[in-house]
Amino acid sequence: MFLLIDGNNLAWAGFYPLERAMKPDSQERRDRVALLGLAGGVLGTIARAGTAPGTAETPRLTRVAVAFDDGRPLRRRSVYPPYQTGRERDPKFMENEPTILRAIDAFTEIAESLPIEIVRGTNTEADDLIAGLVQATPGVQKRIVSTDRDFLQLISDETSVYSPVKKLIINSENFIDAVTPSGARTMCPRERFLDYRALVGDASDDLPGVPGVGALTAIGLLSAAPLDSYFRDPGSIVAVLGRRSPRLVAAFQDGTARAIVERNRQLMDLRLPAPSWAQLDKLTRRGRWDRERFAAWLAEQRLSSLDQPALLERMEELAAG
Repeated sequence: MFLLIDGNNLAWAGFYPLERAMKPDSQERRDRVALLGLAGGVLGTIARAGTAPGTAETPRLTRVAVAFDDGRPLRRRSVYPPYQTGRERDPKFMENEPTILRAIDAFTEIAESLPIEIVRGTNTEADDLIAGLVQATPGVQKRIVSTDRDFLQLISDETSVYSPVKKLIINSENFIDAVTPSGARTMCPRERFLDYRALVGDASDDLPGVPGVGALTAIGLLSAAPLDSYFRDPGSIVAVLGRRSPRLVAAFQDGTARAIVERNRQLMDLRLPAPSWAQLDKLTRRGRWDRERFAAWLAEQRLSSLDQPALLERMEELAAG
């Protein structure tokens, strides 16, 4: 199985809990906390082969790639300038970002002694890099590790997503049960998930959806018919929802909804070729397995939470493959 890890996602997820627990009192210690959080998340994921802790049987890994964001999402901001700008107005994010970036640089350095790939491009998002690797490896079982819901659109018979927070593997078989929002009886078909996201928007990326459309309304519309059918016949919205919705119908009649959806599709669709897809090889650094160096680094870092025998076994497995 090809394991694709969203590095920034795991870096931030690992940093805050450790910061609260370890209470670093200097920048040097903050840098160490960030590195421990990132390394623990990535290496633990590799040791478990993209499964939840305690899983009895794990798949055999044939390849591992860790993708990192770098810089700012300029391509998407050229389409919608406010994209992901909210985090840059968050003092906590701006204060901690240099610490996270130093951890990424430090991890990238030690990864030179590991049989894994680091994929990173200037002003390029990990989402596009991972999507490009998925596109480039047909016929291979793949698992993406991230809490980012945008990756759910890539789920297929070949591609699954492991959410480290929920400790849940989402695949084509359990997709509906896994992604149905709280309060909803069901979910729209998997092939309409991207349009569901385009309708409701994504607050974490500062990307608004269609006014008046929440999760339940979007599911109601998309469970009944494809989204484009409502652009052709806005009047059908009332019949499908079973209630009057003048604001929503007006948005579909005057073109507002179409403009928002088309913009969001362009920004959210990870199946659309990104410029980085043609540069994946140039953006990839491939490590060479050096067990002695890596074992010494593990001992120095005192990563006691890791199952080191399982991790070393995975690395040997990858090197041999």
